[in-house]
Amino acid sequence: MKYVLIYSLAFMLFFSGCAATRKAAIKPTAATEVVEAEGQAPIIKDDLIGAKNAALADAQRAALGLVVGVYVTGETLVSKAVLLEENILGQTQGYIERYTILKEYRQAEFYKVRIKAVVRKEDLARKIDEMQLPTKPSPVVAFWIDEYVDDTAIEASAIESSLSQRLINAGFRVSDDKPRNIFATREDAEKQDEKAEKAERVNADILVLGRAASHFVTDKDLGGLISYRATVSLKIVKANTREVITTIDETSGGVDITREAAAKASLSRAIEKIDADFAKKLYETLEKQSGITLKISGIADINELNLINRLIRSFIEVKDSRVRNYSGSSAVIEIALKRGTAADIARRLEQLKEQRIKVISAGQYDIEATVNK
Repeated sequence: MKYVLIYSLAFMLFFSGCAATRKAAIKPTAATEVVEAEGQAPIIKDDLIGAKNAALADAQRAALGLVVGVYVTGETLVSKAVLLEENILGQTQGYIERYTILKEYRQAEFYKVRIKAVVRKEDLARKIDEMQLPTKPSPVVAFWIDEYVDDTAIEASAIESSLSQRLINAGFRVSDDKPRNIFATREDAEKQDEKAEKAERVNADILVLGRAASHFVTDKDLGGLISYRATVSLKIVKANTREVITTIDETSGGVDITREAAAKASLSRAIEKIDADFAKKLYETLEKQSGITLKISGIADINELNLINRLIRSFIEVKDSRVRNYSGSSAVIEIALKRGTAADIARRLEQLKEQRIKVISAGQYDIEATVNK
C-alpha cells in the first residue's frame, strides 16, 4: 500500500510539474505566433506517461500544422503531406519555442492534451521557401481537340500533346477528365450550360477546345516531295462560365517524302507558330481574372485566422486560399476563385454564422473587411 501511494504521488507530481514548468508568459512577437492545439494518443497497457508524451507530441505537430496551414494552400497541404511531415511537422523542437499545457485528460482508451504554443513563424516561412512549396493553387486545364489528316480522325492529338507540355511548364496541371466524355459535342462544351452541375463535372479551370486538320495539297513539281497544309483553330474558355479568354488560329505548310510525314510536318510547324509565351501569358491572365485579395482586420489570433481561412475555402465559389501576410490583428488572404466574383465572396463573408465579419468595401479584385467582436 505504501509503494502504491508513493507511486501515485510521483505520478501526480510528474503531470503537474510538466504543466507548471512551462507556464511562463506566452505572448506573440514579431517572429512568432501563439496557437492552441490538441493532440491525442492511445493508452497501451495502462502506460499513461507514454500516452501523455505521445499526445503532447501530437499536439505540437497540430500547433505547427495550424501555422503552416494558413501560409500554404489547402491543395499543397494534401499533395505535399508527406514532405511537410518529414521536414516540418515532424521537427517540432526546431519550430516550437515554448508551450504550456492547458488541459490534459483521459477519454476512454485515449489520452488527450491541449496546449498553447509559441511557434517560430519566421523560421517556418523560411523553411517553406527553401522547400519551394507552391503557395498558390495550380490552374487545371482540360482538352478537347479534334485532329484530322485528310478527314480521318487521329486519336493522339499532336497539338494537345505539345500544348499540354507548354502549359505544365508554365505552372498548369492537366486534368484527367475529358470534356468529350461529358458533352455530346464540342460545340456543347463551348456553350454556357444552363445546368451548373454539368459544368462542375469537368475538373478544370479552363478548357482548350478546337480543331486541327492537315490536308494534302500537291505532289507535283516538288522533286518527289509531298505538300500538306495544316490549320489549327482553338478556343480557350473558362470552364465554369465558358467565357472566352483567348483564341488561337494558325495555318502552316509542310513537305516530306511521304503523306504521313508531310501531314505531321505541317501540324508541327503550325504548333511552332503559336506564341512561345502563350502558356505563360494565359497563366497570368487567368490568375488576374480568377483571384481576389481580402484585407481583413480585427483578428484576435492565428487560431481565428485559421478558422476564417478554412471557412473561405469552404465557399462554393472558392478553389483555394492562403494567407499572404499576417501582422498584429490584420491579414491579407489571397483567394483563388473557380467561379463568381469578389462581390459573391463579400456577400458570403457577411453571411457567416461562425464569424461576425463586416465588409467595408468590395472592388473587382479586392475586398476590405473587419471582424466584429
